Amino acid sequence: MFDPSKCDVCGICLEQCQFLDFSKESASKSFQALINGDESPWINQCVTCFACNEYCDKDARPFDLICQRQEEGGQYLPKELVDMMHAHFSPQGEYTPPKVEGRAISLCTIYSVLDKDAFTGKLFDDATLLRGRFFFCDVLYLHMGNMSIILDEMPAIISRLAATGADEIVFVHDDCYSMIKLAIENGIELPFKAVHIFEYLRDQLKEHQSQISPLNLTLAYQRPCASRYSTEKEPLLDEIFSLIGVTRVDRKYDRKNALCCCTNAGDAMPSRKGTEKFQDANIADALDYGATGMAFLCPMCLQALSPKCKDAGLIPYFITDLCRMALGESVN
Repeated sequence: MFDPSKCDVCGICLEQCQFLDFSKESASKSFQALINGDESPWINQCVTCFACNEYCDKDARPFDLICQRQEEGGQYLPKELVDMMHAHFSPQGEYTPPKVEGRAISLCTIYSVLDKDAFTGKLFDDATLLRGRFFFCDVLYLHMGNMSIILDEMPAIISRLAATGADEIVFVHDDCYSMIKLAIENGIELPFKAVHIFEYLRDQLKEHQSQISPLNLTLAYQRPCASRYSTEKEPLLDEIFSLIGVTRVDRKYDRKNALCCCTNAGDAMPSRKGTEKFQDANIADALDYGATGMAFLCPMCLQALSPKCKDAGLIPYFITDLCRMALGESVN
């Protein structure tokens, strides 16, 4: 959550925004107005990429305040749309937890937009896959200007995960891992060890290192918005790429300077209309720095950018597919 004791209203969080136009002076004044609760129409043009949280070197979490004000104002997205999405992703029926011995991998609901074999093969032989609405993490609602749904439902989500009996749960979606971090921040104790998919893949690749054939690929990486809540795992991806023989191009729109994929969810997000130019800039940037493909972790980014990647001659890869390819496994 936003911590006003850490905020010196320097304005850097807004000044560095790649989607809204602020000067240093206007950024500081605009954020002070936001803190004061004054009318701030610009929050309805925010693309909710969470980047301002990472731009803030005081860790004051400015985006969390933006999201709070979006919810309070009720103008960011129509309430009917938020309610419809909430109803769609809410668990249906009675929950019967799968029984897990040892390790589980949570796929939330992302499996529905990925290849069915994305979590098969040597890397996943000993893990139980958890998937479906009972494990939906709710971080989607940050993109909809709503923090309350996540905070209200976190205890139940953690309880359902815990009911599986898993000692360790690997979270594939960055949104899910962010939810875990938010849960810990809000005093919820985890009865299992939470592991990010990058840590899991790195460790599994090391165990199978003798079977790896370097891919010799030069790729750009599309960093998910939710990575802003867990930037400490960035070196793990670099290690994975090193293990499988991928060169990650050192381009403009990566790491702290990464761009949101700018999906507008079928025109449901007015703030993202007209952001196709940022998608084009993202693709052009990858090409300018010599990438022949683009690696993805977020399935929504993959879905949003794959057509433009293919049109531009960039091959899109999901991260687990790259790892499976390095182990000689076939992917679609």
